Amino acid sequence: MPKTQTPLRTIALGALLDADMKERRHLLSPWFREQESALIWAAPGVGKTMLTLSLALAIAGGGGLLGWRAETPARVLIIDGEMPLDDLQGRLRSLSGAIEGIDMDAARGNLKILARHHQDPDTAFPDFGDEKQQDAILTLIRSYDPAVVILDNLSTLATLDDENGAAETQRVVRLLARLKQARIGVIVVHHSGKNGKTFRGSSMLATTFEAIIGLTRDAGADALDPSGSARFNIEWTKFRGRRDASIGDRSVLLKETEGGLQWTSETPQDETLNALAVLVRSGRFSTREAAGRALPSHLWPNPESAPSAGWISGRFKMADARGILPKREADSLLKAASESEDDHEGPAHDDI
Repeated sequence: MPKTQTPLRTIALGALLDADMKERRHLLSPWFREQESALIWAAPGVGKTMLTLSLALAIAGGGGLLGWRAETPARVLIIDGEMPLDDLQGRLRSLSGAIEGIDMDAARGNLKILARHHQDPDTAFPDFGDEKQQDAILTLIRSYDPAVVILDNLSTLATLDDENGAAETQRVVRLLARLKQARIGVIVVHHSGKNGKTFRGSSMLATTFEAIIGLTRDAGADALDPSGSARFNIEWTKFRGRRDASIGDRSVLLKETEGGLQWTSETPQDETLNALAVLVRSGRFSTREAAGRALPSHLWPNPESAPSAGWISGRFKMADARGILPKREADSLLKAASESEDDHEGPAHDDI
């Protein structure tokens, strides 16, 4: 336990209610404010580092992505435990073009990187799992005066003999709590557990975070949509604030365009595929294109125009690959509808 430098303070209810509190600003609106912490977890190779590096660039340069925006540039410290410096350089260079409205001059000065592989082999690197180092770690982080520190990733930065042990995990939780006391926001990057449905280790880790975001592979997407350099589903497993349209589960794609990398998002594929299956099973459609165009417009790739035949064909392939609507069943239902005198190809949104 760290030594208490000042006496503990209390505040009376009256004084608390009458206090003129300074509103904490959003580091990334609408979900990440000063003095808050977030956990981003995923299996290796899904895209968690690409996302967190993009968040760092947006916060440092006053930019935005995926409907989230940093209105004012802020200082960011990335502490990286595993990536070679040239890989960090390449990723940050390419991702900078994917941040909307970024001020790169501000980002170049605001974003600092403390990387293990940038150090001399004889230089001791901080261990976030060692409680005896907490005072030194806190002093080190505060010396950079960051608004937010990003820890990528927990497994390489904290030595824990038993990740599932609540007592050992509590050591990390206490350090994260002290960073909050110092009014420093924290984003922790972590691996998923064996089942891929939650983060690795003790559930004790969840106690300190205002937001927990899981990134999961978009099943079947790699074979059916090879254009993206990263594609995953975002799942908000915990959020203490007020949600809006940008804070919800969705599919995210980081794709290469003529102008460089670009972040895009869409409604989770399964919602679209399940809706498509409902329409086909209604027996009202004799072709794939007719069923696809009958989807509600909010499920189209562009709500302003009906989906193309190629996009519809791709959704049917995904539905088959995931077992939501097997091809054999779809062929049979469409053929039966074609042979029926009461074949209806109009919109059938009420069936969804």
